[in-house]
Amino acid sequence: MSFFGSAKEFFGLGSYNDDEYYDDPQYNESGAPAYGQARAAEPGSTRDYDSRAPRREASTYAPAIVTAMPRSYNDAKDIGEPFRDGDAVLMDLTDLDKADAKRVIDFAAGLCFALRGQMLNLSRGLDTNRRVFAITPEHARFSKTELQRAAHLR
Repeated sequence: MSFFGSAKEFFGLGSYNDDEYYDDPQYNESGAPAYGQARAAEPGSTRDYDSRAPRREASTYAPAIVTAMPRSYNDAKDIGEPFRDGDAVLMDLTDLDKADAKRVIDFAAGLCFALRGQMLNLSRGLDTNRRVFAITPEHARFSKTELQRAAHLR
């Protein structure tokens, strides 16, 4: 075995013996790698092998509006769990100090980004001292006015 052949084999760049390269079952008859060949799904399987992700059944879940009034950042789970389940969440951050309110807003923004939701500042433009925000999931259809009414801002 030559020095270059040994080095190629050591770094995994190929076998020194070219015949072994084509005998591997992961290669097709022409010697090209058999990447991207989707296996046929078994009958009754819920797995789609083209996208490698499980298929979800159509949901008939109607999202609700949930109100959360966190007292500290440790109450962020009261915001995240209903949102993850598909409900719109009203967050009344009036009782939080500014530092914790910013942390909760950042947490909610991360939830919205990850789950393709939307965040609205419901108290902006209204003559109120309250800080109320809403996060809505991707498929929830609530208008800003509906959310403001649910938060008792209108």
